[in-house]
Amino acid sequence: MTTATGFDPLDYLVQQNPYPFYKELRQNAPVQYLESVGAWGIFRYADVESTFKHPETFSAKDFTTSAFGEFDPVPEVKSIIATDPPEHSRIRRLANAGFRPGAIKSMEPKVDAVVNRLLDNLENKRSEFDLVSDFAAYVPVNVTADLLGVEDPDVREDFKRWTMDLLKSPSRGVLPQDELDQISKSVAELRAYFTEQIEYRRTHPGTDLVSDLVRAEEESQTLTATEILSLVALMQFGGSETPSHLISSTIYNLFTHPDILAEVRRDPTRALAAVQETLRQNSPVQMVFQTSTRDVEVAGVTIPAESMVFAYLASANHDDTVFDEPERFILDRPNLNKHLSFATGAHHCIGAPLGRMMCAKAVSGLLTRFPDLQPLESDPEWMPSYWVRGLARYRFTA
Repeated sequence: MTTATGFDPLDYLVQQNPYPFYKELRQNAPVQYLESVGAWGIFRYADVESTFKHPETFSAKDFTTSAFGEFDPVPEVKSIIATDPPEHSRIRRLANAGFRPGAIKSMEPKVDAVVNRLLDNLENKRSEFDLVSDFAAYVPVNVTADLLGVEDPDVREDFKRWTMDLLKSPSRGVLPQDELDQISKSVAELRAYFTEQIEYRRTHPGTDLVSDLVRAEEESQTLTATEILSLVALMQFGGSETPSHLISSTIYNLFTHPDILAEVRRDPTRALAAVQETLRQNSPVQMVFQTSTRDVEVAGVTIPAESMVFAYLASANHDDTVFDEPERFILDRPNLNKHLSFATGAHHCIGAPLGRMMCAKAVSGLLTRFPDLQPLESDPEWMPSYWVRGLARYRFTA
């Protein structure tokens, strides 16, 4: 068993249930060098939150290099997730338009249509299905495609493949050559597709986010074509991946808490609170990549300058100095919104409102459409990843 003094995020047992390990680390080694990944882990809420408040010390500058390495889809420019203020603020202001409250509200009918179409497919085709691959994965893929103006169903299917391949890149050091080749192929396809789409929108503008970004580039000249490509690639990846895990994890939490499941069935509007508490309890993103810009002391431990740092959002969300009874699934927490799953400060996830809305609609829609829904397994397997947390599969009968 991995212990706090030898915590290994690559360990299968850790990846299946990291929370007991995080608890031991918060208590006994809140800052620790993680030998297997060559990074310093930070595990307490106050310390993790502090890293976001001090980007001059805990920089995002190497995020994409750490996460994707040679598989960064747009290495010529810094991705928005790998920039610090004020550069980060400039790019974010231009990307914000598609995620303002009015824009999110206007997306609701499209999200409803996506969810209902997928539920129709489940209802028409089978009485047994895999929640992950047959439903949860396709909700964000299709919503993100709508946001980016992608109508071709074959390309929407490509979205899922590109995302799954790119997700493997943090483990590139231990992957076989055939998987590395497949990641390279997907990255090249993703880049080629969106490069073509950006140029097409110059002469055929629409109401989608890609068209909005192209207009911002042409009118203000504060956003370059390569920066647009980087933003769109990130939105495709981030928008297609983590919401899928949030949907399946919320359903998992509900079916392992029958009393709360019954409450959400009675009042589907409670699905949003279930999504929020799942964000806290089972964060789809376990940690973020940072770089220390100088020698810095955290919890009595000195992290050397230019070190890779893993700020563990998921551990912070279970810190009992912030959340009472953190292992319990409680919809009425007074500080439900204090979780760090969307980060905080300048790097607070730009798509958070859309993600919450989309996942709540998917959860409530599934439970309403299938009142007799039952899982076929009580202990489903989680994905082998130290970066994200999501179910590998979760079979149901309806």
